[in-house]
Amino acid sequence: MTYRCLGIKILVIESRNRRGYLQLNGEDIKIKRNDVRSSDNNLHVDLVKWQGHPLQAPLLRLPPDLTNLALECFDCILRYCGDLIPDPELTEVKCVYTVLMHCHKHLILRDEVYCQLIKQTTSNRSPCSESAQRAWRLLSILAAYFGCSDALRPYLIEHLTSAASDRHRSCHGTAAVCLTNLRKTARCGGRKNVPSVEEVTAVSAGRSARRQIYRLPGGAERIVNTRCSTVVGDVIIELCSLLGIEIPAEQQEFSLYCIVQGDAFTMPLAADEYILDVTTELLKSGQPFYLIFCRSVWHFPLKRDPAPTPLYIEVLFNQVAPDYLEGLLLELPNGGAPTPDYIRDMARIAAILHRAADLNHLPAMKEIKFLLPKPALSLRELRPAQWVALVQSAWPSIAGLSPIQVKAQFLNVLSSWPLFGSSFFAVKRVWSEEALPEEVSPMWRELILALNRRGVLFLDPNTHETLQHWPFNEVISTRKVCIPLKLSVHYLIYIYIYIFFSIQVRSEDGALFLDMKVGNLLQQRVIRVQTEQAHEISRLVRQYITMAQAQLRERRE
Repeated sequence: MTYRCLGIKILVIESRNRRGYLQLNGEDIKIKRNDVRSSDNNLHVDLVKWQGHPLQAPLLRLPPDLTNLALECFDCILRYCGDLIPDPELTEVKCVYTVLMHCHKHLILRDEVYCQLIKQTTSNRSPCSESAQRAWRLLSILAAYFGCSDALRPYLIEHLTSAASDRHRSCHGTAAVCLTNLRKTARCGGRKNVPSVEEVTAVSAGRSARRQIYRLPGGAERIVNTRCSTVVGDVIIELCSLLGIEIPAEQQEFSLYCIVQGDAFTMPLAADEYILDVTTELLKSGQPFYLIFCRSVWHFPLKRDPAPTPLYIEVLFNQVAPDYLEGLLLELPNGGAPTPDYIRDMARIAAILHRAADLNHLPAMKEIKFLLPKPALSLRELRPAQWVALVQSAWPSIAGLSPIQVKAQFLNVLSSWPLFGSSFFAVKRVWSEEALPEEVSPMWRELILALNRRGVLFLDPNTHETLQHWPFNEVISTRKVCIPLKLSVHYLIYIYIYIFFSIQVRSEDGALFLDMKVGNLLQQRVIRVQTEQAHEISRLVRQYITMAQAQLRERRE
């Protein structure tokens, strides 16, 4: 016999099952009662209807040690909904916090609490006028933090869909929120950390969002309303929309980083990571931090048509300018002077940077030295007076433009440089006679690893000439390797490497390496580099490969 109670299908077990369980779709989720008689089938229906008094036993079959916790959760639900006399020591916030804490610690309790809330949102006849509304709110909170089992999910979704689609019911809006939250937890895995008391206080009071500040390159800030269910991918999409980037594939070029004071390296946040999981833990530890949004992959060309938004130009300008002034984009063949085209571009860019600072006077010697890439200042072929003449000759064509116009020109000029759009990493690599004929013996050499749409490049750290280059279609795989310093059979090998190849091995957890397998089906080789940023390099390589493969599929279609 099958009952439908607001979208919940309940299969009644025949009376020959003397243990007295209700089973959902044959799965091992069962609703329990004290006794089963064929004449009392209505009691099964009552099990999934609202009740205003505590449960005598859990709704589902649970281990004995979790029975009291399940009953405590239902008591908290009753008190939060106003169905029990208020307890001065058990505030609304404490009720919500208790339920969330129990569900966080005991995964098996999550289905039980979901069933309890389904019960309290079904045929709610409470004398408390806010009982149903509060039960739905608590259900939306639970769905924002935790998922449910595969066995319960279809029944829960049907319950939520039925309520959300009935616009005559006052709860249809909250039910739709529940449905959205549940789908997100199914996709992203739910919250990993215990929420703060402040967060629980806000959500229990109906304040579902908080104003979180996100920084952009250059120091600009934007505020995005961040909910308990907001993940990193949601923030990236919203900030990309502010930049005028609506294509999902192009939005994947941007990342959100958490910068923690005192950390030498920063790690990007995963797209399915919950923002409040990150911020809550850092606030608890008292570590100063900020969240910064920037472009980490440069697969797509600069936006030109339609005209890019001013914010788009500002973000990319402030991200590229530091690398340019550091000289990372400048190539000096054989350590000599740059080509005439490079010199002309640098003079024009110096004038652009002067105007970008909203300065209207002719740039002078004392200012120009801060507007050129660092390597350019040490060139013997060009004296300071020559640089001044070149920059001042470019100034008349720049002086009448607005700061945002010259920043757009800055990007357009540099976009033709081979290293534009690169992510740079300082690495060490064994450079053998095979790779570099003038080397007498293998040794660890400091290099710059650059990643851009052309592929993986190893650059000379001084001239930035490309020593080796592999397009992404020749990068087969990447693997992070940590070599620990332990007394083992391999210990002498590590000491040998350390002494003869001068590896800077970390004393606590070992040296971090990145292995890249490159080549084709016929010939392959593994390149090992030592770097503290192996994870980020590996992530960007995978992202470039994924985007290149997607673009190739589009062309074929």
